[in-house]
Amino acid sequence: MDSRLYWIWLQQALPLGCTAMCHLLDTFGHAETVYRADKAALVAAGVSPAHCQRLEDKQLDKARRILDRVLEAGDWVLTPEDALYPFSLRHIPGCPAALYGRGVLPDLDSTPAVTVVGTRHATPAGMQEARALAAGLAAGGAVVISGGAVGIDAAVHAGALDAQGRTLVVLACPIPVNYPVENAAMRQRVLAQGGLLISEFPHGEPYRCDFEVRNRLLAGLSQAVCLAETPARSGARITARLAREQGRDVFALPGALTGHHYDGAHSEIQRGAALVMRATDILQELMPRFPGMLNLTQAEEAQKRVEQEKQPAKPEKPVKEKRPRRKKEKQPEQPVETPQANPASVTECPDTAGETARQVFSALTEAPRPVDELAGETGLSIPVLLAALTELEMLGCAENSAGQQYKRR
Repeated sequence: MDSRLYWIWLQQALPLGCTAMCHLLDTFGHAETVYRADKAALVAAGVSPAHCQRLEDKQLDKARRILDRVLEAGDWVLTPEDALYPFSLRHIPGCPAALYGRGVLPDLDSTPAVTVVGTRHATPAGMQEARALAAGLAAGGAVVISGGAVGIDAAVHAGALDAQGRTLVVLACPIPVNYPVENAAMRQRVLAQGGLLISEFPHGEPYRCDFEVRNRLLAGLSQAVCLAETPARSGARITARLAREQGRDVFALPGALTGHHYDGAHSEIQRGAALVMRATDILQELMPRFPGMLNLTQAEEAQKRVEQEKQPAKPEKPVKEKRPRRKKEKQPEQPVETPQANPASVTECPDTAGETARQVFSALTEAPRPVDELAGETGLSIPVLLAALTELEMLGCAENSAGQQYKRR
């Protein structure tokens, strides 16, 4: 029996990011042991009744289908029993039972890695700064990690690629899904230059973009997280919070005090994030852990090359994201997606939205409402609310207006 089937089965039995995963692995040691445990053993281990019910389903058919799809696509599955499974991920909340990858996985236990994230609604100047920073990090010897989204993420991957460095894209959807479509060429370039696409979402299964699930991997795969252009209400701050909770170093690039494009980064600096101006600021912090592996001179030269390129004519104008319209895919391995209605006529939350996102959607109106007001009405914390709002934006039924106010799209 292929042992990967037990890990995929366990991944399917519990929600992604479920904290019970760590307890199960600490108690039973291996997914196969969990699979063979009866109800009495699970109860004795302190597993909740709801999770016991899911774990009592011993069918492996779904796991086989997923593994077959992965292998047919030429991709691979990484589980905690594999030598290359990052040690750092074994200790984050909701240890991933299975990761799906396409490309070359670096040994992240012995290689310095830095995650750089920021807003999807980035200004041209903010994107150039992020690209220059990533180029410096990559040229200096670090693996550069980001989330593959439009805006800052795309600039980060581009900077690492321009420096002929290694970059890792952590996706919020299954690898075969072409999302975001604007970055399709970038993802192909990542693979062509020896990089990696990785996801916790299995091939061919229905999914919804859960950014807290994805963001905990962005933090967990690296030794440090840096915020580039980040407004006050940005999902990138979720990654910063998770990084602190996981014991990672947190850095932030400062920006102009006008325009509010960097308010989130400035708030993180006030909370203890280290202010950085150069890639070398981050690499110097990592050098004691990775002696002889980082080159500050090459990092500085690469960052300067990008900075000296022609500046955008109007850096204050944000780059708007073109949102994909969700449609039912013809291929059987693609998830079922809900077509969007005319934005002006959206009155119901899509079926693919999570429970929290539905709650937030019910509080949205056609008139923009500030985040604090929505938090008060829904009773949700700001990080949870922002994650739900980001999910609704991805589904095309919410819109972030000026001043970080949200309305139905």
